[in-house]
Amino acid sequence: MTQFYCLILVPETGEATPPQPLLDANEPWKARAEAASRYLKLRSQRDAIAGPSLLSDPAWDMLLDLFVGHITGRDVSVTSACVASRRPATTSLRYIERMAKQGLIRREKDCNDNRKVYLRMTEKAFRAVAKWIDALRDELITA
Repeated sequence: MTQFYCLILVPETGEATPPQPLLDANEPWKARAEAASRYLKLRSQRDAIAGPSLLSDPAWDMLLDLFVGHITGRDVSVTSACVASRRPATTSLRYIERMAKQGLIRREKDCNDNRKVYLRMTEKAFRAVAKWIDALRDELITA
């Protein structure tokens, strides 16, 4: 049985918490992560046509990447989140700060290397993105 990792309830201590196996392949989380990944791929293809500066949404791209990482147990560093946004690092860092102030994400230091900082979704953000993914999938299925 395939296991997926998810931290649905995240402590607000700022300390790194290792992912715990909470989900199995029979639950809808795998499908949600795959839908978010496909959506990010389509956004990249769209940006190749129109250019990323015209249709950019760096905060949303980072949230989707964090969502997938959250489910699969992949740690998302600040650097990785900046890459996922497909925008300059300074722009991405501003969005990270704004999302943290809005309670959507939080920073955690790596417990083995204090130079590394990871981003984690809060429960509020996780539930909101999961709800959006479900609505997107429902809309595409019924369309």
